[in-house]
Amino acid sequence: MTFSLETERLLLRWMTSDDAADLAERRSDPLVAQYQSWIAPYSLAQAQSLIETVTAHDEPVIGEWAQPVIVRREDGQTVGDLAVRIGEDGHSAEIGYTLHRWAWGNGYATEAAAALVDYLIRDRHVHRVTAMTDPGNSASQRLLERLGFTHEGTLRESFTKGEETHDDMVFGLLDREWRGPGGGAA
Repeated sequence: MTFSLETERLLLRWMTSDDAADLAERRSDPLVAQYQSWIAPYSLAQAQSLIETVTAHDEPVIGEWAQPVIVRREDGQTVGDLAVRIGEDGHSAEIGYTLHRWAWGNGYATEAAAALVDYLIRDRHVHRVTAMTDPGNSASQRLLERLGFTHEGTLRESFTKGEETHDDMVFGLLDREWRGPGGGAA
């Protein structure tokens, strides 16, 4: 069974080799890449290599990163992608999200991330979900807070991008805190 989730407006599906050009375009936008771990421009070869790595399985697998694509259901347009890694213990997961700049401000990232968190907690029985964001990325911080994540601290100079080191804000959500996309108790 291949991974697929649907929301009111979106389809989250497994990334395929057909998504390489779109992935390279999205990751090549300097504003999209600003708070991410890669450096723009992002080549088609880099996109193809990433897709080969993250599509070795057809659903999220413990200990490995996966990148579902976010597709607008009304017209089939790809608006971005998610990243998810279920921890070695199977009870924790880390998520991320990246959207095309033209898709910002429409609630797509919130809707997609909520669906992914719901899947992780309800279907995969993950106890704790974390997300990391750059301290300068206030839009991402607000998104995580809307979903019920709590800012747990900041890792100082925790990763290197090019020649620069950057801080990471850590946000966490426990299964008992999750209210789900519709606001009901978990």
